[in-house]
Amino acid sequence: MPTIDDDRRARLIGRAFLLLAPVAYGLLTLTFGMDANWDLRNYHWYNAYALLTGRIGRDLLPAQMPTFYSPFLDVPFYWLATHLPARAAGFVWGALQGINLSLLYLVASFCFRNGPAMQRSLIAMALAVMGGLGGGALGLIGTTFQDNVVSLGVLGALAVITGSLPGILDGRPLPSFARVAAAGLLAGVAMGLKNPTVIYAVGLCLGFLALPARPWRRLWLAFFFGIGVLVGLALGGGVWMAHLWHDYGNPVFPHMNHIFKSPFAAISDYVNVSFFPPGLWPRLFFPFVFTVSPLTVGEVPFFDLRVLALFVLVPAGAVSALIGWSLHRRNEWLTERPATRFLLTALSVTYVLWVVMFCIYRYLVPLEMLAPLGLVMAVGLLPLPRRLRIGLAAALLALVQLTVQPADWGRVAWADNWVTAEVPPIENPDDTMVLMAGYWAISHVIPSFPPRVTFVRIQSNFLQPDSVGNGYLAILKDKVAAHRGPFLMLSTIPDTAGAAKAAGLLGLRLDPQRCRTVPNNLGETLNLCAVDRTTGNRETVE
Repeated sequence: MPTIDDDRRARLIGRAFLLLAPVAYGLLTLTFGMDANWDLRNYHWYNAYALLTGRIGRDLLPAQMPTFYSPFLDVPFYWLATHLPARAAGFVWGALQGINLSLLYLVASFCFRNGPAMQRSLIAMALAVMGGLGGGALGLIGTTFQDNVVSLGVLGALAVITGSLPGILDGRPLPSFARVAAAGLLAGVAMGLKNPTVIYAVGLCLGFLALPARPWRRLWLAFFFGIGVLVGLALGGGVWMAHLWHDYGNPVFPHMNHIFKSPFAAISDYVNVSFFPPGLWPRLFFPFVFTVSPLTVGEVPFFDLRVLALFVLVPAGAVSALIGWSLHRRNEWLTERPATRFLLTALSVTYVLWVVMFCIYRYLVPLEMLAPLGLVMAVGLLPLPRRLRIGLAAALLALVQLTVQPADWGRVAWADNWVTAEVPPIENPDDTMVLMAGYWAISHVIPSFPPRVTFVRIQSNFLQPDSVGNGYLAILKDKVAAHRGPFLMLSTIPDTAGAAKAAGLLGLRLDPQRCRTVPNNLGETLNLCAVDRTTGNRETVE
């Protein structure tokens, strides 16, 4: 029988894990190399720089379509990486992401609430560590994709909910509703900072409907959670959404423009459909597809069995539980019943929304983090002897972890500074406009240019000089036409010929004989070329 000393020792071990897990994760980050992913070079670095230096609205489309994405999540990383040596910034950023492990520990320990304290702590630690070592989670460690940062809001909300069970089921209404509203606030902030997190906010909200409580109680819990989500959405995304609404008439510009019909974008939903499966059956059984063909859900290969295991075991467990209930056979689950019903429902709804709306694996990483716990819950519903269920869960967890192959979206060796670029001298930077062309990620070099240089991207994944039906083109043409100083063109070296054609559509001529290189540490060497006007008598620059 557990003693007071055992309980105290378990609490101390748990608190040590809560504090040391982020530190260990930060140290693990340093073994993976310095992040150099495409999105960092395309917009995470530039967007934070633009916000902090007041360049929003001065430059046009330098980060292509993501120029319109909220920069608030990118500011902390940019500040760290520009004020600390790269390794120190990487450690801090990885430690921040490591808080996910602490939250996973809390959630798991709440779900094993009635077990012996030491056993509960050890199981929760194992599941938390596994949650941080998935193929997607390890691929994201120390990176700027932010899917493992907004996960802090999702897991924080789940920790509040599971920590409040079973009190919120039949406790006093006001404190119970306040707790779930606080949980909703955390999920809403995450959603406001990165909109695809909506799938988790909806999943958690509908999870309340599966709780073993009176119907009206469940509805009120879901309602107050939703109120919290809306408040959090306003806090996390309200300022940026108001900016987009004011400037473009669409609070999520350019997305959903088939609804808002802003004149500054095409009438389109701007949904990335490149990862959608090509038919009904592949979509219905999508985990079987992307587990063996990971490029169907991402840009780089990886391997992880977590989502596939959940896809098979959750329905099997749910059917088993329903059959047992109908036959009045009460099976002792491995985890707390309210928490099990809530989490498995929330994960199921989240997955369905993901496969309908996105099919991009990175957005599923918070679910991947919860998958080890979900797997134990699902196995616990099977009509098998308890010891056999425990052994099966342990074997599946071992198989899942031992077969992981993490994703790699691009890393380089650690350097003193995260981003460096060798920009050649520019004679008249205060009056120079640098045009950008091609479809590659090059905006990370902009902070290395003189601060008074203006950047205008004339060719991107949002707009081309010959676009039809995109009113933003008029803004771009007017800005280029009104410029009275010299022009330069920035592109990758292979994109230089395409940049010349794009310039020609605006009455400009790129001179390939007057190009200089811009070496940088994260991507390929860029070209900075002189541009002349083909009409008028404007001066040219070399």
